[in-house]
Amino acid sequence: MRAGELAGWLTAAGVPGAAVSVDAEVERTWCVRPVPGQDEGWEVFWCERGGRFEWTRFDDESAACFSLFGRLVWAWLAGSA
Repeated sequence: MRAGELAGWLTAAGVPGAAVSVDAEVERTWCVRPVPGQDEGWEVFWCERGGRFEWTRFDDESAACFSLFGRLVWAWLAGSA
């Protein structure tokens, strides 16, 4: 999965695609983007009040996207049950 496809896959799973920001820090969203200033690596984090919470770094884009997809779908289903 690529970052540009993430919102579409989330929407297909019933999770609002607006919950994710790709390539930018957006307040009160999960962000997935390449690690700034590095040639490789991706980061995933929750952005709120200028802070990064639950920050995780991945070696590649696909791993970052699948990790965030799994987290959000699980949270959506657990909250809907």
